[in-house]
Order: sequence, then C-alpha cells, then structure tokens
Amino acid sequence: MKKTIAFLLVFVISFSIFTSCSNSTSGGEEQLNGSNEQATEKQEGQQVLNYLYSSPVTDWNYLVATSNTPGMYIDSLVEYDNYGICKPCLAESWDRSEDGLTWTFHIRKGVKWMTYDMKEYGPDVTANDFVTSANYILDANHASRLADMLFIIEGAEEYYDATAAGNAADFSAVGVKAVDDYTLQYTLTGPIPYFLSSVTYKCYFPANAKFMEECGDQFSTDNQTMLYCGEFIMNKYEPQGKIVSLENPTYWDSENMYIDAIYETFNAESTTVAPEMFLRGEINYAEIPTEQLDNWLNDPAKSKMIRPSRPSFYSYYFMFNFFPNFEERDVLAPDGQKYQLSRENWGKAVNNINFRKSMYNAFDKIQAVKVDDPYNADAHIMNTITPGDFVSVDGVDYTLLDPLKKLTNGISYNKDEALKYRDKAIEELKAEGVTFPIVIYMPYNSESTVQSQRVQVVADQWESDLNTPDFTYIKVCYDPYPDSDFSNNTMRSGNYCIMPSSWMADYSDPLSYTDPFTIIQNRTNFIYMAKNFSKTSDTLINGSKEGKDGKYYYDITYDNMVSEAAKECIDLSKRYHDFAEIERWLIEDQCLVMPYMRGGTGYVASSLSPFESQYAAFGASDSRYKYQHIHDFGISTEEYYEQYEEWKQERAQILSDLAKQGKQAGVDY
Repeated sequence: MKKTIAFLLVFVISFSIFTSCSNSTSGGEEQLNGSNEQATEKQEGQQVLNYLYSSPVTDWNYLVATSNTPGMYIDSLVEYDNYGICKPCLAESWDRSEDGLTWTFHIRKGVKWMTYDMKEYGPDVTANDFVTSANYILDANHASRLADMLFIIEGAEEYYDATAAGNAADFSAVGVKAVDDYTLQYTLTGPIPYFLSSVTYKCYFPANAKFMEECGDQFSTDNQTMLYCGEFIMNKYEPQGKIVSLENPTYWDSENMYIDAIYETFNAESTTVAPEMFLRGEINYAEIPTEQLDNWLNDPAKSKMIRPSRPSFYSYYFMFNFFPNFEERDVLAPDGQKYQLSRENWGKAVNNINFRKSMYNAFDKIQAVKVDDPYNADAHIMNTITPGDFVSVDGVDYTLLDPLKKLTNGISYNKDEALKYRDKAIEELKAEGVTFPIVIYMPYNSESTVQSQRVQVVADQWESDLNTPDFTYIKVCYDPYPDSDFSNNTMRSGNYCIMPSSWMADYSDPLSYTDPFTIIQNRTNFIYMAKNFSKTSDTLINGSKEGKDGKYYYDITYDNMVSEAAKECIDLSKRYHDFAEIERWLIEDQCLVMPYMRGGTGYVASSLSPFESQYAAFGASDSRYKYQHIHDFGISTEEYYEQYEEWKQERAQILSDLAKQGKQAGVDY
C-alpha cells in the first residue's frame, strides 16, 4: 500500500501521443492509465520528485553506454537493499555449483515489458531476454563499451574477438543459456566470488529481441525506442527540455514504491539556481556550493534543510610516481624561484623508503580534506584504500580485519615520526649523490578549484613540516593542466612526482581496489618499476610482463601478492584477510600510496533520506528509487548523523545475524 507523504510543488505537464518502434505489438497488449495525456498529468495525492539536470543525455542504449540510462527503467537479476544486502529482483532465487563455475537464476514469472505509453508489449520477461542482451553486447559490431565486463563468462571473449575479426562465431559456445523460459544459467571462466555483484550492471540487463529488431539502429535512442520492466517508465523525453518518468503500473514490487513520478528539467545553470529553487519548494534536490555554506548553516531555517552528502565508495589518495617520464627542465616554485626537475634525482628519492615514510607521516589529512568540507573534515578521513562498509566477512567489516584494524582506527599524521624518517632519508640519499632540495612536481587539473586548493595546501604543509631555516629538504612545484585529456597528460604518461588520484570499485570484492596499482589493470604510479620490487630484462622471459618503458619485468612483488590472494575463491575469510594484508603492506610497510579521504564530501538539500536508498558501490543501485519516501523538507545535519549512526548499527547487526546463519557474502546475499 502506498503511504501518503507530503509533497512539494510539481510541474504539471501534458503532451500528445508519440509513435513507437512498431505500430502494433504482440501478445495482446493492454493500455493502462487511460490516454498518454492523462498519464503525464499530475494526479491528486501523487508523490512527485522534481530535479534539475545540466548535462544532456546523449545515449540511452543501456547495452552500449557505461552510463546515462538509469537503472530505474530496467530491473536487474538481483538488487541491493538500503543496508547493502543482496536481494532477489528479476531472479526470485539463484544457485551456485559447488565448484563456483555455474550460476543458475530462477526468473520471476509475470514481469511485463512495457512501452513508453504504458502498453504491455509481447510476452513477459524471460531467460531468453538475458541471452539476447549478452549476444548483442558481445557482437563487436555493436561497439558496446560493456563487452569486457562479460569476459568472465566462458567463451565470451573468444566470441567477441571472432566478431571483431569478421570471422564466423558460434554464440552457443558462450556460457549464457536459457535452460527454459524461466531458468537462466551462466558458466564462468573460473570460480569468481564476486559474480553476484556483477549481475547488477547494465551489461546483465535483459532485452527483448523482437522489439530490438523492430527498432533496428534506433534501439534506445529515446524513450519511445526503449522497453521498460523496472520501477519507472520514461513517458516523456525532450532533449535539453524535460524528462517525465512515471511509476510502472505493472511493476512486480509496487508495495515498496512510494514515489509516483519524477520530473527532470534541463537547466544549464542548475548549480547556481538549484538552492533557491529548493527553498521555494520547486525541486527536491540541490547541491549547496561551498561559497553558500556559511549562509545555509548559520541560518536557522536553512540549516534544518541541509545535510552532508552520503559517503561514496570513491577512494582518494596521493601517489608516488616510480616512472619519472617528465621533461627535465627548470620549474617555477610558489616562492618565485626556479628549481631543476631531474628524473635521476627523483628516481633515487622515491625509491628510498625513509623518504616515502617522511612524506606519509608529514601528510596532515585533516588540512587536505578541509578544502572539501571545512566544517566536518574528520568524517571523511580514510587511512585505507578500501572504504568502510564496502564488504564484510563473517560479520566483520573488511577494514576492521586484523591486518587493517590498526590503520583504520589510527592517525597517520605524526610530525615527530616524519622528522625521524626525514633525517634517515637525508643521510642515505646524500650517500647516493642526491641533491637537495628534492624537487617534487605535482600537476593539477586547472578546472578543478578543489584540486587546485588541495595541492597548494598539501604542498605548503609538507614544506612547513619537513624544511628548516637551515636546510631545504623538499620543494614542491605545481602546474595547472587543462581538463581535456588531463589523466593521459599527467598520470598515465608519468609526467609527475606526486599527485592526487582516486578509484572506485567495479564489483563487491577487495580485489577491485588493487587494480590501480597492478601492471595489467591500470598503469598510473608504476610501482612495478620500484626498486627491490621487480627485476628487469631487455628480452621476454618466462613470467615477465612488459612495462611502459619497454623493458620486461618479472618477480613483480605486488602483482604476485595480488595474484596469489585472488586464487582463493571458496574460503572468503582467507581471501579477504589476504587482501587486507596486501593493502596494509602497500600503505604501512612500503608507503607506496597515501590514502586520505573517502568520497562524498559536500552538502546537499534533499527531500529524500540517503539511508532509505539502495546501497551498493557498483551496478545501477544509485539510480533507483524503491523504498524511498519524499519528506516534507530537507534533512538537517544533526538528523543526518543520528540516522547514519542508527543505520550503521542496524547494518552491523544484520551482517552479524547472517554470519551466524552461515550465510556467505556474495553468494547467499
């Protein structure tokens, strides 16, 4: 039963009937909710969300694009509740074979495919619809940016490569099968413990073959060329105008739906105008610009409607570059003096562990985070790469496992320790012929005000702590780079000494947070080139990997550790403890990376409680509205933290109960 909640002012919109891909449908389709005009007219008692958006949608095809199409239009096999617990969705249940290679999903019966104008289309959603989508994505001719996410399926990569080469390919060899209309089976290349979280991505969404054939190249180019089986139907779509999404009248889980419609209005100046429009009750969400925070937080009325953003799963860190590939030149320091930027000098410094530890211990994370949130910086500090509340095992959060517990609960900034490591580094580096000051080149994105300010704050703080009137240990020089192709011109090219970066998980497993530092997955700080962590050869030898410098690297310490931990796919307790030890080694033992902040800074005014929404770091959960209510006004900061603490306690209890029941994360939930 729907609950009547106070609602805000809405835009009343009506429009005429549009033409779909086909003038007729099969299976005895039935129009619901009267005419199209009636369907888009706000009804009395409806709960309506109003948003502004400033970035026009350019591609709705959820089988090709990595973003844009919200998950509220198409359901997935499983979903996550507001505590991050995996629940049945289009699959009522699932089974995993004992060897972990085969996953069988039992599809919910009676789920309707719907057109934009509220008509039923053809037969219900079946297992064959998931085979159809996989076949489409793995055909290289469709140029799907999601294809590689399916390569964990047996035969998927081989089929893709064959189609890319223009060769004959047999999709029956791919491990996606419709055993019958309501039984779907995936066979994997290996026992992948995080597979259940993977099926929440759009590449595992269903697609109706007949409708796709009718639409041809126009499939999912707008609201009329899409079919819907999720919470909402995009009833109206005006590019750079208005998007109207109405609750799906046939939705299988309508008992958990409390929002009837979502009205999105294009406004190129949304960042500027949204706060005032929220105050007038015209929209339900607004990000509050930093320059307006004092006004909002100190105003008795406004302060009751503003809260911190919910922590995200983005992990922020500063990283050392072990592949100095920058041009040797004079660089200008903030004091106006020029200093020689030397690859050899930096290479010797960064490979000295005492130098790295001096920088790590002299890093005052609070000052760095205050750039984002000057009011509550402590809440965002993170001493691990993997954020808390990401995954758990045996009812214990990953970041609180024994290897990481000390880091998670500790304080890394320690000036006294920094000076001890500095003195050791000076002695050792002088013996190697290093010249001082050590010039640290730190580029930043010129279009990011926050990044520009943070680089300056961190640079000033490092120099203040580590330099003396009599001896200049380091000199930090920073340059702005344009936003266009920023990463390629700095990180990926090795054109820096130290710089900030970030990462977010792709699936529910700590392996995902190892990716930025491996030679295969993401080459940004090149730790595989660090002294003592690898051996090099000019020729390819057994077990070696080609580095960015053209040499071949073997005995790659970090990669080997990750590969070994990843072999354990059944005993998740051992797997997670092994990964926790690797992360501790990366940060505490070797100081190869310096984590400092979790994403989700800033303040918002919102009529939705963040603790009612689906909670997951991956998939389409962040674009769904099931379980959420519209509240009268915004939620205050005080209310937010009260709710946050309550949520964390409730989540911990649920995880503990599941562990006592013998339930295994990523398999049973």
